[in-house]
Amino acid sequence: MGWTATETSATGTTATGASPALPGQNLRGQNLRGQAATGKARTALWLCLAAGFITLLDQSVFILAVPAMTATLQADAAQVQWILASYSLAFGIALVPAGRLGDLLGRRRLFVAGILVFGVFSLVGGLASDPWVVIAARLLQGLGAGCLNPQVLGLLQDLYTGAQRAKALGYYAAVCGPLIGGVILSAAGADAGWRVLFLVNVPLVLVLVPLAIRLLPGGKAADALSARNNRRRPSVDAVGALLLGSAVIAFLTPAVYGTQGSSLVWLAAGAGTILCFAGWEFLYHRRGRMPLLSPELVRSKGYLLGTVVALCQFGVGAAMAALTAFYFLSGTGLAPLAAAGILAPQAAGMLLASSQSWRFLGRFGRAGVVFALAASLATLVLKDLAVQGLDNAAAAVAVAAVGLVQGVATGLVVAPNQALTLGHAPGGAAGVAAGFYQLSQRFSAALCSAAIAGLFLNALPDTGFRGAFHHAIVLCAVLTAIAILAGALDWIRDAVARRRISAPSTRTAPTEKATP
Repeated sequence: MGWTATETSATGTTATGASPALPGQNLRGQNLRGQAATGKARTALWLCLAAGFITLLDQSVFILAVPAMTATLQADAAQVQWILASYSLAFGIALVPAGRLGDLLGRRRLFVAGILVFGVFSLVGGLASDPWVVIAARLLQGLGAGCLNPQVLGLLQDLYTGAQRAKALGYYAAVCGPLIGGVILSAAGADAGWRVLFLVNVPLVLVLVPLAIRLLPGGKAADALSARNNRRRPSVDAVGALLLGSAVIAFLTPAVYGTQGSSLVWLAAGAGTILCFAGWEFLYHRRGRMPLLSPELVRSKGYLLGTVVALCQFGVGAAMAALTAFYFLSGTGLAPLAAAGILAPQAAGMLLASSQSWRFLGRFGRAGVVFALAASLATLVLKDLAVQGLDNAAAAVAVAAVGLVQGVATGLVVAPNQALTLGHAPGGAAGVAAGFYQLSQRFSAALCSAAIAGLFLNALPDTGFRGAFHHAIVLCAVLTAIAILAGALDWIRDAVARRRISAPSTRTAPTEKATP
């Protein structure tokens, strides 16, 4: 199916040269010209939501299957941590080069390739009988998902601007929820349930691939758009991708293997690799090629601060999902469906808030994100008080109730922060900007989920599950406080910039009024 060359480019202007409307304006009919183009944009949005559903939901529900999988496969603590972390790790490693390839080759090709890889290794994981095979399957699933998701965000960036972009990102952020996992695990049984969580992806992939080939933007119009957005010599920074992936692995390894003597060596190696990556990116850019980390992104304070917010917030989300599942499954012995029921109000709150977060963004902007983060911090304290001071049944009810509020707060952060942060992406780097944004999230998710798993799988008798819960809450509170600080700094930066822009017109207004 052909597409007319009226998609919104990564610079925020349409291919016909029209300027986008400002955030908060009524954008209906302004992002794409004509009813037909608008219908195609909606079709692309629904395909993106479906792809996001199976790749993001996969991670959010998988935590519920860990106890049953551990028993069935006889996995040790380190293997369980790698099973949890491998998906996010590979997801993050693939994001940036995949985003760049999407900018160069067209998003449809990478979308289809990513979802095919994800589907094939979902089948492999579902049929596995060894923990290391599951780990390998999760890694390759993550590579497929990491190839797919920058194309999803890039398509939303290309097709929508302003308030409509925030609205689309809100729908995308709302597709995840744990209740499906609990239902599957309960219906299929402990031994088979975790396998079904793998295998359920396969028929969905078989449906999505032909639809994506037929309906997503591609062909000459999309190729022309990519060519316009990339003025530097077309290239893929393979060395940069290798260095970045090595740094992520180096930082993750101590979280899996604990505080052994080699942890400092791994952390030092990770820091050294980051420095090597920065040096290589500088040299690569000097040669006239497009590096993984665009210098324009490094110079954008709004993008960097928003990415810090995303890193911390997503890490907290992954940690809290793992924390709730481990505590109530392993610590109190609840069934998977009951544990999913505790997580469900938080997912419902996020779903509700995410679907309306574009309105929230239009009214409150970055300030609203900061206050939503502050509310999320308060819910962490309340959850810890409930677990430490109540019996198991009462704590479960309290955590579920507070989770509803936390879900609403999270839903008011995720999509608005995405829209604000990716709005700072320079022309020709929409895919790279989206890739680095998600890389920060996946790196944080891998590290935090592995750390939480380590706290519970290696809980000492004198600490117990409640002590592990408290330590995990402290970690989440620190990350949330960092997110609040980064968001507040961006709020202040934006307010100062707006004041500077409005100051000249304020000073000239009296003169204009006095002119006869």
